[in-house]
Amino acid sequence: MDRSRLSRAIKGAIATATVSASFATLSFAQEVEEVVVTGTRIQRATDATSTVPITVFDAAALENSGETTLEDFLQELPSMTGGQFGSSVNNGNPGLATVSLRGLGSSRSLVLLNGRRLVSAGTLTGTVDLNTIPISIIDRVEILKSGASSIYGSDAIAGVVNIITKKDFEGAQIRADYGITDESDGEQWLASMTFGAETEKGHVMLNVEYTKRDDIFQGDRKFSQCPLAEGGGQVFCFGSGTTTPAQFFTDNPDDPGFIVDPTTGQVRPFQASDGFNFAEFSYLITPQEVFSIYGYGEHELWDIKNLTTINAFSELLYTNRQSDQLLAPEGTFWGPGIAADNPFNPIGEPVFVTRRLTEAGGRSFTQDLSTWRGVIGFNGEWCNDWLWDISYTYARWVDPQIDRGRANQTNMDTLLASVNFIRDDEGNIIGEEFASADCPEDPNCGIWNPFDPDTLTEDMIEFGLVTNSPVEKETLRSFQINVTGDFGGFALTSEAWAWAAGYEHRSESVEVTVDGAAQLGQIYFVQGTPWSGSYSVDEGYVEVRAPVLEGQRWADLLAFEVSARYSDYDTIGDDTTFAAIVEYAPLEELRFRGSYNEGFRAPGLDDLFSPAELSAERYSDPCFEATDPTVIANCNADSPSLINSPQISGGPQATGFFAGNPDLDKETSESWTLGAVWTPTFVEDLSFTLDYWRIDVEDAIGTFTTDQIVDNCYASASFPNNDFCNLILGPTAVGQQTGAFGPRRAANATIAGQALITQNISTFETDGVDLGAFYNWDFWEGNIAVQGLATYLHDYKFQASAFDPEINLAGKFGADPVTTRIAAFPRWKLYMSADYEADYWSVGTTVRMEGSVDDISPNTADLATQVDATWYQDIRAAYFCWEDVKISGGIRNVWNQQPPYVTNYDDMNTLPLNYDTIGRFFYGSITLSF
Repeated sequence: MDRSRLSRAIKGAIATATVSASFATLSFAQEVEEVVVTGTRIQRATDATSTVPITVFDAAALENSGETTLEDFLQELPSMTGGQFGSSVNNGNPGLATVSLRGLGSSRSLVLLNGRRLVSAGTLTGTVDLNTIPISIIDRVEILKSGASSIYGSDAIAGVVNIITKKDFEGAQIRADYGITDESDGEQWLASMTFGAETEKGHVMLNVEYTKRDDIFQGDRKFSQCPLAEGGGQVFCFGSGTTTPAQFFTDNPDDPGFIVDPTTGQVRPFQASDGFNFAEFSYLITPQEVFSIYGYGEHELWDIKNLTTINAFSELLYTNRQSDQLLAPEGTFWGPGIAADNPFNPIGEPVFVTRRLTEAGGRSFTQDLSTWRGVIGFNGEWCNDWLWDISYTYARWVDPQIDRGRANQTNMDTLLASVNFIRDDEGNIIGEEFASADCPEDPNCGIWNPFDPDTLTEDMIEFGLVTNSPVEKETLRSFQINVTGDFGGFALTSEAWAWAAGYEHRSESVEVTVDGAAQLGQIYFVQGTPWSGSYSVDEGYVEVRAPVLEGQRWADLLAFEVSARYSDYDTIGDDTTFAAIVEYAPLEELRFRGSYNEGFRAPGLDDLFSPAELSAERYSDPCFEATDPTVIANCNADSPSLINSPQISGGPQATGFFAGNPDLDKETSESWTLGAVWTPTFVEDLSFTLDYWRIDVEDAIGTFTTDQIVDNCYASASFPNNDFCNLILGPTAVGQQTGAFGPRRAANATIAGQALITQNISTFETDGVDLGAFYNWDFWEGNIAVQGLATYLHDYKFQASAFDPEINLAGKFGADPVTTRIAAFPRWKLYMSADYEADYWSVGTTVRMEGSVDDISPNTADLATQVDATWYQDIRAAYFCWEDVKISGGIRNVWNQQPPYVTNYDDMNTLPLNYDTIGRFFYGSITLSF
């Protein structure tokens, strides 16, 4: 290939911000050619290395994995750690599939499609839903494992996942996949059709894809059949105190909760065995269906030799995701009250009721998410070999949601208080009448005696429940101009000094509508305020690469790169980020690389504008078994009955609310990488990589947790006049009843009304080492490809606020600072694969390892405070018929490795964000090419 043609090929690829690094691919017998690298918009060639850590997986690697979604493939990689949402997250996940580079969260891991931003679908946090990207259109996935805000702007703190689609596909291809677990459930399907053709002056491609995943219930697996608790050195099934039959509480802190014994019909104290098994109603794996259409086209408009070329291109993507989550039946968590003189009340004191409405079935949350994305643009080359592109992107998603089985708080209270008892002069009950004027007008309304489980009829359930139908919408608009070239041939080496520059204007807006019952505040735990918000930003960047030495005795290459980006937001103001990279090769086969990057993350629209939304948070009450004199005094100031009250033992729930904050500032970061790449010349197609990385994040957006608010409130000498106590607004702020336990507590003594408002309060510090080994060689009549990826996590330090101690989650499991769910942060993660491919068949295997972890805050009474290293192996095989038909299949988790048990009452008794909860899985695929 002559240098001019190579230059044009390289520049043409980078014009759409594509990247590659063939040393990290998984495909077979690929020729190592000069390529371009991600994290830069400068056009330059490189030889199987890059100046920043990057891993690339091509379409063959994705197909060999047997995965039908991109989520399942990416989340297994060593650079992804901590909490990531996917199919195994049922409670609190609206069907999202996300990645978290370095464990810093999906909102600090920028996901691009062909180098351009995606709209965040199904969430208002700025997080990209990987379900919106059909796996069969992917040509390769490039993972940049260092900060890149000076190139890409906001969110590229931990790195970038750049998904490159097929563009030059010719012919037709039909693919069908099917998979099932060895428990005969959790079936998965994929069907896709791809068509492509070359025209006289361009190319067109069309893809249609459908995927489906069936549900698995927690009750279908032994490890999750019931929530487990521990006591006396034993593990036993426990459950929620909001149960059926109802549990009743009084204002007396010495009284335990009461239930009516279903056998005797007599009132007795609540026992652990009375807890409600919510696992029976909850999904282990959530179901979903995704349909997508993708189209790409390009056409040459003008080609004047040695002067200029102009091409038009367009890209269209439509995705519809229908997903579903299922939780336990609704409970009357707000505790409607019953007077002491109510004849139904056998306790003789005023009580409030918590009852699970099992007659209604589980709470179902469904999404019907549609996402549209269109890109139109022009690109070309000027006579001086400068490349340019102009594009406009419009993307939008709409998610009409349906939540079924929610309690209409107003109507449930009406049922409970629907009766007045008519008494004679001596106080004897001689009749009943409706207490509410509204009740007789509804044929479903009736008289509910919560002490008798049979009195809640189907008609009453219909009256007491409501369907919630919120609609969320978000729109992204982006206009970009990029230009790149060299300094007119100025060079100190054979590679000219090069530059890139560009401008982008981007805006995003969101609109949330809620239905009438929610606006009236009648649906418990449902946001009742419609809201909208928007932001816009203007950005410009410049980048320079300067090779200064080449071919010297002590320097085969020495080059420097610098970049800067100016961003001006209408919400947070302006700022400039900077990056510098050095590349030094003392020998042709040994290359060192180092980088420094400044980064930032602008607040998301929900961070800024989201109104108050109710939430139930478990916390440890500082007044229970308090020993600190200050805490004891402050608890007694609220109520002398608080200390050691059984109602606040065992991790009670506090009802508060989350809310956005329009005064937020940006998050800022600094990151460093220092590494080496060795490609020995005496062994062809062998390479090793070693990279140290570190990321520091300041002013991270978060909220004080309920524990932080409550602990700092009661531990303060200025109680109750301090900032933390001021964040506890009391039960009336969340529609609960007050009691005898002070202004910050509900009638059952738990904290109520804590305001969990977004603030710039947190910091992250994390560092570690990435290792890689890659080898391709001919063997027998085929080719063997082996690769190994490993990440060692040295530190993962997080400080929630200046009032809290710094914790280090490296090698631990505990509350993920980003998702707040319990997650593992193993020091070691491994991913190793080996494949052999002959003319008509191939076999391969993948081995993955999650390193051992310890509980970050172990209780001496806990039985599961350590998790050993967990290994998984997958096997696969394929057979090629007549070069046009490929039949393949495999087994994931071939040894049926079960997830480890941990003391984790709320979440399947394990760590579903980290470990395989499905078990052994069989899959097969057939691909027809024409």
